[in-house]
Amino acid sequence: MAADIVVVGSLNVDMVVNVKQRPEWGETVLGHGFFTGNGGKGGNQAYAAAKLGASVTMLGCVGEDIFGEQLLKGLNEVGVDTSTIEKIPDVSSGVAVISVNEDGENSIIVSPGANDHVTPEYVRKHEEIIRQAKLVMLQLEIPLETVIEVANIAHTYKVPVMLDPAPARTLPDELYKKVTYLVPNESELGIVADAKISDAESAKTAGTKLLKKGVDTVFAKLGGKGVVVLRANETFFVNPHTVTVADTTAAGDAFAGALATALVSGQKLQEATEFANAVGALAVTKKGAQASMPTLEETRKFRR
Repeated sequence: MAADIVVVGSLNVDMVVNVKQRPEWGETVLGHGFFTGNGGKGGNQAYAAAKLGASVTMLGCVGEDIFGEQLLKGLNEVGVDTSTIEKIPDVSSGVAVISVNEDGENSIIVSPGANDHVTPEYVRKHEEIIRQAKLVMLQLEIPLETVIEVANIAHTYKVPVMLDPAPARTLPDELYKKVTYLVPNESELGIVADAKISDAESAKTAGTKLLKKGVDTVFAKLGGKGVVVLRANETFFVNPHTVTVADTTAAGDAFAGALATALVSGQKLQEATEFANAVGALAVTKKGAQASMPTLEETRKFRR
C-alpha cells in the first residue's frame, strides 16, 4: 500500500553536548551533558509525521554500521516504512555534532556520509512510490541534483512538493516552479530570497519574491514571532506559543512533519498551519531531535 507522505532526505545520528556558550575559533569550552539521538532533517520530518499518525515512506541511505541500525530502528518504531532505505557499504552513516547553549539555541556541524549516496539514480528506482504519494517532502541535506530530480518526478505526476530549504543556499529558479509549499525559517528565508528579515512585514516582502518565482505557498517561520503564510490571493499570520525552551533542534522539522500530516488529511491551510505551529512549539520544550517530537494526543492537550 502506497504511503500518503514520501520523505526524501537525510538520516543522521545526532551527538549533542550542552554548553554555557558556544566556542569561538581556537577556543575550548567545557560542556555539561552529552547524549546521542536520531536525526537528519529527512528522518526527523518522517518521524514527526508518522508519530502524529501519518502514513510515511522514507527514501534515503545509511551506512552499514551501528548508527545505520539505530536510525532504521527508530523510524520503524513509529511506523515509517524504511524498506526502500539503502545501506551503503564502507561508508559511515550521517553524523551531526550539535552544541546547545543555555537559551536552547544550537549550532550544528553535519558530516553527510551515506546521505551523499541519495542520488538521482537512486530516487529514479523508486519513482512509482513518489507517483503514488499525496505529498513529497524534501530538504537540502542530500545532493541538490537529487532534490531537483525528485521535484521533477513529483511535478510530472502532479504530486505536491514541500521543500524545507535547509541548510539554506541559492536555488535555481526552475526548482521554485516545482515547489508547492516552501517552509523556511527566518534566516533561511533571508538567504533564499536574498533579503534582510527582521519582522513579519519584511518576511512578507521576501515571501512575495518567492511567490513570483513560482512557489505556490510560503510559510515563513519566525520562531517566537509566529508564522507568516503567503500565497497568491491570501496572506495570514499565526501567533506564536509561549513555552519554556529546552532545545530548538528539529523544531522546524516538527513543524514540517505536522504541516504535511495536516494537509494530506484534508485540513484547510490556516487550520494546518496552526496545528503545525503547536507541534513545533511543543518540540522545543524537550531535548533532542526525534526524541522531542510530540504525539497527536499531546498536541491536542496543548491546544485546549
